[in-house]
Amino acid sequence: MRLLIGLSGMAVAVALTAACGRGEIKGPDAPVTTSAHIAPNESAIQRITEARCDREVACNNVGAGKSYGTRQACTNELGHDKRADLRAEECPRGISEPDLNDCLTDIKSEKCGNPLDSISRLAACRKGKLCLEH
Repeated sequence: MRLLIGLSGMAVAVALTAACGRGEIKGPDAPVTTSAHIAPNESAIQRITEARCDREVACNNVGAGKSYGTRQACTNELGHDKRADLRAEECPRGISEPDLNDCLTDIKSEKCGNPLDSISRLAACRKGKLCLEH
């Protein structure tokens, strides 16, 4: 009887250990991915588009006879262009939040005399820099 109780207890312990371990890596070798450092693709696209259009407004490039007739036209055109680069199919793991913040800072600090016809002119805003690799 003691042998049966001892074996039953051991079987329960083994089952619990197996259920808890299900392939998870614990300790210093575990990959670290926190959602606090990942921006959803669409959110990143909107934030970059807004920053670029803010710059275009500040540089007097929005209005009748300007690069963009209206703020909405700026948002539509620049959002469409950035969406092609950063959509989920292109960056399936999302966008690096710290790198996105660097990109937004660079957009805001870019002087009006410098053409920003392509966001990829700013190294911090290139797809390879923004998309999470791992």
